[in-house]
Amino acid sequence: MDAHAAVSDRDRWFVGTLLTIVADGRDTDGGLALMEQRARAGFSPPRHVHRREDTAMYVIDGELTVDLDGRQSQLGTGGFAWLPRDVPHTFRVDSDTATFLEIVTPAGFEQYHVDASDPASDRTLPPQASPDIARLVGAIGPYGAEIIGPPLDPA
Repeated sequence: MDAHAAVSDRDRWFVGTLLTIVADGRDTDGGLALMEQRARAGFSPPRHVHRREDTAMYVIDGELTVDLDGRQSQLGTGGFAWLPRDVPHTFRVDSDTATFLEIVTPAGFEQYHVDASDPASDRTLPPQASPDIARLVGAIGPYGAEIIGPPLDPA
């Protein structure tokens, strides 16, 4: 992500990350959504489960630990993980920073990221702060997903 590029309404500060919605359901006739995310070491969303969509992750740069129903795997640059619906999952950034893609199919869940985030004022990581868990939990219900546990412990 180019910090000097113009900020758009698709650039969001989501739980301490810079998230850009590359394509949403309007762009793909509902087929999929594509989001690019940049995060610091230790970032880990709460364990959650999707009921309506499958997701996939592709690491552009950095290292992640992906936890799929209690089974952990490490992904480096070029790594891929498939996260099927109805299977609890989370992940953690293990490198200083990481940039990765999240693909959601069918589209729709990208709107949760909008509802649970703030517009980015620039294309850099936001100031560090504790995640607003109540906001995350309050926003997720309409999207057929649920938060079921804590994030992964730091590496």
